[in-house]
Amino acid sequence: MEPMYWIIFGSILIILELILPGGIVVFLGVSSLVVGLGIHYGLITTLVGALLTWFMTSIFSILILRSLFIKYFEGDSEVQNVDEDDDMIGNIVEVVEDIHPYKEGRVKFRDSFWPARCEAELTPGAKALIEARDGNVLIIKPII
Repeated sequence: MEPMYWIIFGSILIILELILPGGIVVFLGVSSLVVGLGIHYGLITTLVGALLTWFMTSIFSILILRSLFIKYFEGDSEVQNVDEDDDMIGNIVEVVEDIHPYKEGRVKFRDSFWPARCEAELTPGAKALIEARDGNVLIIKPII
């Protein structure tokens, strides 16, 4: 067996990690380098031994070492606001259907029409401010 094939294959996989990030391909490449070095130093003499060594070191690297590396070398991450209510509250809506106290009407918000409640009477064309959301009903107050 020729160790150069394993070393070249491992190097290609490590370089591919730059194109396919995720921290998996690099461990497969490192496992190939381990097999290549094992063949070079005479520790691995058969194809079955080479494949078994590659498989075992790959599994170990991916399951054990990857979790350790992720713990210490975090990638770019961004936590975005996923609470729709926070995005809605404070925005201005346009009334498109009469709203009476304790009787729902409709408003236009972000090119969609929503049922809305208000303690005051509002007519179409009026502007209102979103205070809260109850299910799919917007709780609004008039803009004075």
